[in-house]
Amino acid sequence: MQTRLIRVGNSQGIVLPKKLLQQYHLSGEVELRPTPEGLLIAPVIRPVRQGWAAQMQAAMADGQEPEGELLEGFSDAKFEEDEWQW
Repeated sequence: MQTRLIRVGNSQGIVLPKKLLQQYHLSGEVELRPTPEGLLIAPVIRPVRQGWAAQMQAAMADGQEPEGELLEGFSDAKFEEDEWQW
């Protein structure tokens, strides 16, 4: 497949066909990597929970409890007192 470089402001770019964008799951941010064969365009994939472990360790180092804010105001005692209906 061939395409032309087009002027985009003071730079140049290319238009990628919709079929290629869908086939290679490209949208939003992409990563450009030079290779011996040419330029590789790859999707940027970020882990959903990236950085959570470091944030948890920093919070615990500051003396925060892991469940502190998440369970604030929740008491399992009330849950145990209520009768269950089947």
